[in-house]
Amino acid sequence: MRRLPPDRHPGFWRLRPARPILLPALLLGIAAGWLVPAVSARAQAQPAEGTARAGFDIPAGALEDALSTFARQAGITLSFDPALVREKSAAALKGSRTVPEGLAELLSPHRLEAIPGVSGAYAVRPAAAGTAASGTGATLPTLTVTAQGERADGQVDGYVAQRSATATRTDTPLLETPRAVTVVTRAQMDDQAVHTVEQSLRYSAGVLTEVAGYDTRFASLSVRGFAPAEYLDGFKLPTGSVITRWLAEPQALERVELLKGPGAVYDPSAPGGAINMVSKRPSAEAVREVSLSVGNRNRHQASFDLGGAMNADGTLLFRLNGVVRKSEGQTDYSRDDRSFIAPSLTWTPSARTRLTLLAEVTRDRMTPKSIWPEGTLVTSNPWGSISRERFIGEPGFDRYNRNAFSLTYLFEHKLDDHWTLRQNARRASLDVDYRQVYGTGFQDDQRTLDRTALRARDRNRTTTLDTQVEGRFSTGPIAHTLLIGMEYQRQSSKLSSGITQAPSIDAFAPVYGAPVPEPAFSAVSDNAVTQRGFYVQDQMRSGPWSLGLTVRQDRARNSFSPLSTASRGIDTNTKTTYNAGLLYLAPNGLAPYFSYSTSFTPLSGAFANGNPLRPELGRQVEVGLKYRPPGVDALFTVSVFDLRKNNSPTFDPYVIGPVSQIGEVRTRGPEFEARAALTKQLKLVASYTLLDAEVTRSLNPAEVGKQPLNTARQTAALWLDYRFASPALQGWSIGGGVRHVGKVPASIDNSSYNPPYTLLDAALRYERGPYSFALNVTNLTDRVYVSGNGQYFGQGRAVQAKFTYRW
Repeated sequence: MRRLPPDRHPGFWRLRPARPILLPALLLGIAAGWLVPAVSARAQAQPAEGTARAGFDIPAGALEDALSTFARQAGITLSFDPALVREKSAAALKGSRTVPEGLAELLSPHRLEAIPGVSGAYAVRPAAAGTAASGTGATLPTLTVTAQGERADGQVDGYVAQRSATATRTDTPLLETPRAVTVVTRAQMDDQAVHTVEQSLRYSAGVLTEVAGYDTRFASLSVRGFAPAEYLDGFKLPTGSVITRWLAEPQALERVELLKGPGAVYDPSAPGGAINMVSKRPSAEAVREVSLSVGNRNRHQASFDLGGAMNADGTLLFRLNGVVRKSEGQTDYSRDDRSFIAPSLTWTPSARTRLTLLAEVTRDRMTPKSIWPEGTLVTSNPWGSISRERFIGEPGFDRYNRNAFSLTYLFEHKLDDHWTLRQNARRASLDVDYRQVYGTGFQDDQRTLDRTALRARDRNRTTTLDTQVEGRFSTGPIAHTLLIGMEYQRQSSKLSSGITQAPSIDAFAPVYGAPVPEPAFSAVSDNAVTQRGFYVQDQMRSGPWSLGLTVRQDRARNSFSPLSTASRGIDTNTKTTYNAGLLYLAPNGLAPYFSYSTSFTPLSGAFANGNPLRPELGRQVEVGLKYRPPGVDALFTVSVFDLRKNNSPTFDPYVIGPVSQIGEVRTRGPEFEARAALTKQLKLVASYTLLDAEVTRSLNPAEVGKQPLNTARQTAALWLDYRFASPALQGWSIGGGVRHVGKVPASIDNSSYNPPYTLLDAALRYERGPYSFALNVTNLTDRVYVSGNGQYFGQGRAVQAKFTYRW
């Protein structure tokens, strides 16, 4: 059952942009002001009556597994300290019972009980003195049924996820994961009306979005100062040249997960971390939803989400997601059109075997963002600054056409009660046809702009196969989750490109229509990377202690031909990466942790001189503290990290392909992130990052000791969501957010910076029965801001009204 949209806080609308130096204190002060009374009110919260009976069929086994199964079958949110239930067993539970009766039967033999939280979540704790030991005589508070039991790849009720597989590739509680992991849920994406995956991470700690300006074609963001790797359902998304990227459709996602820093299991991921997007999966519960939305810039979009069982016994499930959009872009004469469909099917022939097939087809017809020869906020130009809506290409010539397809299968078979075999595979294709007229320099009059025409085509194919065995067993007092796997990846890309001179244009009073010659393909590159990896991971738990060790060895073969010559080369690299994490889970919900991780990322292609790109290398040390208050649906994370990246490629906006590789970049600093349901009406997301970034080694002396591009020393964000409880406003909810980004270098020698900026977002929603309406505004004040060394414009005000019908 889907949950109603979360509550909102009406007082947010009185906020105004704060000075950058005061903003972090303001955000944390507001969060603390709401948190303290919410936690203190927990003991006074009155649980709702829960007398409905449900049928249960839970086999005898470990208490931890029995509680997880009970939560799924009863449809409740149930949290517990694994140390309380570890090494304890539960008898079989079958037949009809109320939720309190069932919980009492499972918990009371071990002198445990469940207590209600202020937000509807329930937590297990040691039983109070005098509690009866029998299952029928125990006195327990009644429960509020709120959500289905959570899986790492499943739906989350509200903003606070409890489990994830992104850091470990196994279904692991976030509180027991010794890494900083962010999970953006479907509820948060809906409430904030995100149009891209990049936008879903705008309120996350350590993340800087729009590092190359607002671009509808693909994401441009950094995590802890570096670009992360992107994955869909655990598979790395295909990437070709700088112009060829996959753009996932957020409508088809259940959650977006971010692992910060390198991870030795995942691919082994880029130094900046891994964004893993989890697709909506087939479910036995019927899903029937259609939506229509309209917005400024003539945005019109229709979407649907359908699913459920295809036969009486529920062994065959389906899901079908689709999107059709027609929209103008942010600049004049531009568009952002998309057609997308994603069918999926799950077959469960037995209780031990499951096969899921996922497919998606995407057709994009877009216009590239305008590229200028110098900053858009130049004040030395006598004619003034350039308009954000100015288009300096040629209508009818500029285009970015992308066709993407992927087919995935996910197979799982339980060999016995302790061992599970999985094999996952994906085949993906990505084709891009790109043409653009861009500016190269002003003439002496400082208004006539010389231009160049560029044409490129890229054909990308990716194949991935991952086979793994997972075992859950104990050796004495130590419980193990052992993962052994082998992974094969091959990505090939064939890029053809050419440039020619284009007619000049008056940048301040443009007149379009001059004929543009079609550039001939003068350069062709054919690149392929084949990577084979073998990994072993052991997650060990004993009492409150958890230790994870991972080792992975990769052998990569880079076959390349540079753009400038017809020669061909082969470069082979072998690297072993490591990941270690230690965590202590205290009974009060505090979990301090330490981790060390390294990464190895092969890069396809070569420089123009024929030299192959060297693999990126990364290493990170991280110390942190997680906190999940008992009985409160919340997760707070504070972390301090030191992250170093070697062989980072740099790009020029006027050149296809990398131009150099930086020796070493170091970033470090503290981060704070909070996700909480403070009351039944109020939800919160808050984050703050203080980043110290520096280029420590480079062939260019001008950038050594300087702050690297695409990094901001301070970023902070706060989102509050409030649902009105009064009968007069029943069904109404509001939300609002503030995002702050400090100044960002606009040149490698730090001689110029992009100014800091603060943005406001707002939301208004109404639900009545199967109908819902949402009005969202991004960048409410229409603030003009720039980012990147090209000083590209960020997103202007975006307004969207969405109508949804569920049945």
